[in-house]
Formats: sequence, structure tokens, C-alpha cells
Amino acid sequence: MLHRLTNLSLAAAIAMAGGCAATSDSAKPDTGLTPSYSLTNTYWKLTELDGAPVTMAPQQEREVRITLTDDGKVHGFTGCNQVMGGYTLAGTALRFTQLAGTRMACPPPLMQLESTVLANLNSVTGYRFDGEYLILLKDGSPVARFESVYL
Repeated sequence: MLHRLTNLSLAAAIAMAGGCAATSDSAKPDTGLTPSYSLTNTYWKLTELDGAPVTMAPQQEREVRITLTDDGKVHGFTGCNQVMGGYTLAGTALRFTQLAGTRMACPPPLMQLESTVLANLNSVTGYRFDGEYLILLKDGSPVARFESVYL
């Protein structure tokens, strides 16, 4: 009986060691937390504008954000009003077109934020990703940084 238990323990140890040896260092468990952002169909929250951090003002209704859809449309919020329009995409070249918005009046700081957001969106000529951030570019220089938000 003792001999059988020793063999069983030895067999278990060999099986465990073999299982460890077969596991690649690069193999990662699937946690279901793999980023799933893409340029389109992602909620992009503005975090930086012209190199300065963007935070919500106390009187601000919601965060500045955009979402680009697969059918060439963009919609979002500019700090004061809703924005909608279109975009064209060719590789990493990106241009926003026919941007329009609601016309609600807001406190001066929010109107200034909205004006800057719209001016920057209208100036965009390209984009790149930096991890889970979308960097909007004007002639290769960053004008806005958005973070992907998982809903």
C-alpha cells in the first residue's frame, strides 16, 4: 500500500511538472478584460485639449465626448450642446465634416470650451492611438486626447 501511494505521489508530481513545462511564458489567461476599443463605436471622453487637461466644470451637464459610427457619422457633447455631423477616413487621415449642434446658451466658461472643442474638431487631419487613448491630430500635432470609456 505504501509503495502504491509513493507511485501515485510521484505520478502526480510528474504530471504537474509536465503541465507547467508545457505552459508558455507568453500565454495569458483570458480574463475577458481585453480592450475592445476601436475608432468607431467607442465612447471617447475628452481628457486633454490643446495640451491642457480637461475636467468637468461644476455647472457642466456631462463630459465632453464623441462617438464615431461605422456609417460615417459622429455625435457627441461639446460641454454645452450636442454635436453631430460626419467624418471621412482614409487610413489614419481623419476629417470631420458638416458639424452642427444644438444652440443652447451656457455659462461663458462652457461656451468657451465648446468653441475650442469645435474649432479643434474642425481642424483635425488625422489620428493615432496611444494605448486606450485616441489622439486627434492637426498636421501631425496633437490637438485633443480622448479616453475610451466602457459602458
